[in-house]
Amino acid sequence: MFAASMTDTSIDLSLLPLRTAAPDAQVRHFTEILPTALAPDVLWAEFTRALKDSRNAVLWANNVSFVRALNEPIGEGTVLVENVQPTGAPLHYRLMEFSPPRRLRYASLQGHHLAGGATVSVEHADGKTTLRWQGEYYGTEAQLNGLDRFRAAFFSSLAQQLRQLRQLEAST
Repeated sequence: MFAASMTDTSIDLSLLPLRTAAPDAQVRHFTEILPTALAPDVLWAEFTRALKDSRNAVLWANNVSFVRALNEPIGEGTVLVENVQPTGAPLHYRLMEFSPPRRLRYASLQGHHLAGGATVSVEHADGKTTLRWQGEYYGTEAQLNGLDRFRAAFFSSLAQQLRQLRQLEAST
């Protein structure tokens, strides 16, 4: 059982339903593409290490948010909790697809302020590796504007962490 303190009573997050969009919700689609010189298998390994507990990994925007898996091994059905800075409010997601070493898809759970999720993939073509993050979220315009600010900070920091990880790999 995976309990968390989203409310005064402990709940089993593995049973928590997906967050559904309100009928009048606005939608925001996004695609972030982060190129790297890392090998695809190294990128996947570092990304999934961050999902286990980003505080113990280089490849996450820890100055913006922390993430950790509530159950391991990581796979389809794993519940992730993200704590967004500066409030630290927990946001919960479920891995809906986990296809190592190239792709995962997650969706927000009940209690999240936005409905939706994203697909993260490691792509390699013509000797170039990229981390592609494509998402779709539903909420009010104010909530989606907050998402836009979060995305800008998160992906800017994540790009820096990718460069730092590459430097660490090159020095070993």
